[in-house]
Amino acid sequence: MKKWIYFIVLSCLCCACHHRESIYHQYRHLPQQTWHRQDSLSFDIRIEPHLAAKSQHQAVYYRWQMEEDGWRHYPYQNLMVAVESHCDSVIYRDTIDLMQKGNLPAPCPFRLSADKFPYKVVVYHLMQDESLINLHRLGLEITIQ
Repeated sequence: MKKWIYFIVLSCLCCACHHRESIYHQYRHLPQQTWHRQDSLSFDIRIEPHLAAKSQHQAVYYRWQMEEDGWRHYPYQNLMVAVESHCDSVIYRDTIDLMQKGNLPAPCPFRLSADKFPYKVVVYHLMQDESLINLHRLGLEITIQ
C-alpha cells in the first residue's frame, strides 16, 4: 500500500514540475495544401500583457506543430524549416527539423516584452523540392514553463 502512495505522490510532483502554460497558439493554413519554396508563413505574436509579464520570470519556448492528419499524406519523414524571429529590428534566424514523431520545444531567442509587441515570426521550408504537397497547416505555440 505504501508503494502506491509513493508512486502517486511522485507522479503528482512530476506533473507539477513539467507544467507548461500556452501563451500563444495559432495555425496558418497552406493554400491548396502546397508550400512553395518562395512562400512564407507569418505569425504576428500579440500576447496579453499579464502573460508577457509572467514570461519575464520563466523559460519561454517555441513549439512547432504540424497537424497530425497532415503527416499521413506528406511524402517525407521530416520537414526542415528556417525560422526568422523579428524583434526590435533584430532578426534571429534558426533552422528546425520538424519530425513526424513530435518535435521538442526550442527556446525562444529573445525576451518577450509587452511594450514591444507585435513580434513577427516568419517560416520558410528548406526542403529540396520546390513545392511540398499534402501539407494542410503549420502551428506555432509559445509556452512558458
